[in-house]
Amino acid sequence: MSSFFRRLYLGSISPPLVVKEHDALRIGLLGASNIAPEAVILPARSHPEVIIYCVAARDRNRANIYAKKHNIPVVHDTYDDVINDPSISCVYLALPNSHHFEWALRALKAGKHVLLEKPSTSNAIEAKKLFDHPLVTACDAPVLLEAFHYRFHPAWQTFLDLIHNDPSAGPIKNVYSQSFMPKGNFPDNDIRFKYSLAGGCLMDFAAYNISHVRQMLDDPHPRVQSVVFRTHEHSSTTSPVEGENPEQVDEAVSASYISQTGAIGHVVADMNSRGGWPLLPRSWTQNWPSIGWPKCTAELEEKLIDDHTTHGEKHLVQRVVTLYNHIFPHVYHCITIEDKHIIRLGSEDLRSWVERKNVKAYTWPGDSEDCHGMEWWTTYRYQLEEFVNRIKARHGNGLWISREDSISQMEVIDETYRKGDLKLRPTSTFDIDDGLKE
Repeated sequence: MSSFFRRLYLGSISPPLVVKEHDALRIGLLGASNIAPEAVILPARSHPEVIIYCVAARDRNRANIYAKKHNIPVVHDTYDDVINDPSISCVYLALPNSHHFEWALRALKAGKHVLLEKPSTSNAIEAKKLFDHPLVTACDAPVLLEAFHYRFHPAWQTFLDLIHNDPSAGPIKNVYSQSFMPKGNFPDNDIRFKYSLAGGCLMDFAAYNISHVRQMLDDPHPRVQSVVFRTHEHSSTTSPVEGENPEQVDEAVSASYISQTGAIGHVVADMNSRGGWPLLPRSWTQNWPSIGWPKCTAELEEKLIDDHTTHGEKHLVQRVVTLYNHIFPHVYHCITIEDKHIIRLGSEDLRSWVERKNVKAYTWPGDSEDCHGMEWWTTYRYQLEEFVNRIKARHGNGLWISREDSISQMEVIDETYRKGDLKLRPTSTFDIDDGLKE
């Protein structure tokens, strides 16, 4: 229990403040966002090569209050002032989804490296335009990273290794990812529920689940089989803003996918979860907030084990691996491994038994000069480490999210919307050349 509180305190409450190097990267924040403290401000405290230098928001007064609260030395009047500030080399972009495409391009045009909150853009059209733009593909282009932070944590990579590379791991059969946020956590006027700002569960909460399934299936572009959405209009108690199209905003999704090998992936996500309380009448609890463990599960096919103790018999193992708390494994996580062993002669199973064990991975195994980390490092701190390594042209641990990966992610999201008969999120009309002539 003491290690839990230590991780929580050092990682998410008060990370140690280290002495900054003379050539530390200075980051400007676009937007006084709720996510920035956890995503970059706190992680930067313990990184000797990162300084959070400036911020701008739509409301200057809000930016001033935000800067004072988080000890940010400079407040700018506009986003343009941030990206054109010669004192910074990087931008953290956590504006509403609908603004990602435009301001990522503007920042890249200004020569700034960009840490871009997920999802990278509003849809696949924008993703292709962004990641295929010469500002990104040029050999001397600034670094652009879509911030799927969980992928940089040892727990997630250990989980993937157990289902893809372990000697007992057979081919993938079924995978599943779920996430729930209790009803009322986000108000009805939250940007997540605004179509014009590219809101929706797939564009926020479920983006993680789709990312999980794509990796577990080891297929960047699985085909959508079925989709059921619950849209925000069904639960909203306030009058929608004109033009917001609440009937097009998904607050929950259940979807299935099939990989090129025939493996099946399932996604269940709800960012307004309610009901489902056991032992109580549904009529009482159908609108009560509810929650469930965020988890990923992979069920594998049988794998033949090289076992010299058997005589004419086959020793097979069928594995099921579950990662609990896939989004924030730095707070707490547990990887459960269940291996069912089968001794088979011909078509007859002679005997079987199950072996279970739990695994945790807060740091990288062994000693490696390329894989740094502390037990209390958050997913965001691990991500920041690799972002800086890439800017500094260091190899690091080799983890990265490629442009192809980011494009495929948005393509799968778009195809899920189409299959579920919802509109794609609106495409920006911004043109980088025209926009910068204004």
